[in-house]
Amino acid sequence: MKSIKLFLAVLLVTMISTGAFAKDPGDTVNDFTIKNFDGKEYKLSSALENGYVVVMFWSAECPYVQPFNDRINDYVNAYIGKGFTFWAINSNVTESTEKVKEHYLEQKYVFPVLKDDKSVVADLFEAKRTPEVFVLNKDRKIMYHGRIDDNSYSEKVTTHDLKNALDEILAGKEITNKTTKSFGCTIKRD
Repeated sequence: MKSIKLFLAVLLVTMISTGAFAKDPGDTVNDFTIKNFDGKEYKLSSALENGYVVVMFWSAECPYVQPFNDRINDYVNAYIGKGFTFWAINSNVTESTEKVKEHYLEQKYVFPVLKDDKSVVADLFEAKRTPEVFVLNKDRKIMYHGRIDDNSYSEKVTTHDLKNALDEILAGKEITNKTTKSFGCTIKRD
């Protein structure tokens, strides 16, 4: 019995220390700055001065992210002028800065894709996969955490989870589903 309890305790500590649990709505994220491949610095607290920030953990290679490439700009354009700033963050150590830049230019994204060297930002959010989305308010509190839609493929989508959350924020309402289950590729850390 002691060995089972010890095993469960070690398992729990391991899961917590490896980020097996992501931050939840209501949790606060520490401020951070990324100097990106475009030469600009992106600071979370500065971006939040304009409203809300939507942080999307992204990948140039993950097959769950790629189906969003043909429609994510339309999605972002619908909210960009309404007080939302969008950042995609690539925290995969297996994807070089040059690969991330190439993918960004290829897809003609209307939002920055920030290269998170050493997965520092992913660790701050305790993010686990791509795509995985966090919406933050001016106090750096997470308002929504989860997926963009319930399916990567537009023809199979039945729930637009992120859109629903953003619409409720705009309407001044409480977000109905603050957490949804993300699906995708794991973030590749050192």
